[in-house]
Amino acid sequence: MLGAPRGAHRPPPPPPHAGHHELVAAALMAGKHVLVEKPLAMTVEEGAALTALAESAGRVLSVVSQHRYDPVVTAVRDWIADGLLGRLVSGTVSLQCGRDDAYYAESYWRGTFAGEGGSALVNQGYHALDVTRWLTGGLTVVGAATGHTAPRGGMETEDTLAAVLRGPQGALVTYQVTVASSITWRTRIELVGTGGSVLFDLDHPGTLHLAEGGDALRAAARTVRGQVSPPPAGIGYYGISHRRQIADFAAAVRDPRHTMAADGTAGLETLRLLREMYRTARSGDGAAASSGTAGVGAVVARG
Repeated sequence: MLGAPRGAHRPPPPPPHAGHHELVAAALMAGKHVLVEKPLAMTVEEGAALTALAESAGRVLSVVSQHRYDPVVTAVRDWIADGLLGRLVSGTVSLQCGRDDAYYAESYWRGTFAGEGGSALVNQGYHALDVTRWLTGGLTVVGAATGHTAPRGGMETEDTLAAVLRGPQGALVTYQVTVASSITWRTRIELVGTGGSVLFDLDHPGTLHLAEGGDALRAAARTVRGQVSPPPAGIGYYGISHRRQIADFAAAVRDPRHTMAADGTAGLETLRLLREMYRTARSGDGAAASSGTAGVGAVVARG
């Protein structure tokens, strides 16, 4: 696939997260533009090396972050930018899903530190974290803790993680993810501002449950509620916005001046944040350091 000059090529079977760096680096050095499944790499150092390589090679690098392209998410981002929510003061992010023993037992890398680099957060919880970081303009870690209370299939990594995060203007965000739920998949993101509040999910079709505030916010919400796409084939909670990201990726390939909503740098910053959450959770007391730091090829590894 790397030696082929053009055309569409079927990607290989999903590699472990630990394999992303090597495969992406090889594709970039072969002159390919790369759209890689999340996460960008296992470590921040590997991720930074890949973004630097893409820049020096003049290639487009993007990390799959399809929910950044969901109509509800893009609408909420516009509302925040337009001041319809006022100043953000708090947020609540919750993802509960169920993964059975076979999901981990039948995989040589899922649920392992060496292959996956974590579990509930880096795999299932990635998109909820990425979207929240994008909407708030960045997040730092206040505290975090992991749970290994109901492990599936011999997994050695966390089945549950909870954290307190802080936005650039001081908003406090609580974040929790678990793979030990009886519910197949449910995501909820609530953002509260001084001028309005929104509650929505990332499950297809990306439902806006609440938008309370001024007249402009309510009017904008009515428009979004009328834009519901038909359900996708296959697993519904992946959504249908991959096509939007792929179109954005193609536009960046065609025009180097085009800025993607989910470029390699965006993937690196989300990787930086989640690695800081893991580091904080492992530190023992669950509190972040006082410095508050964290702020066409394909590699596929679905959650």
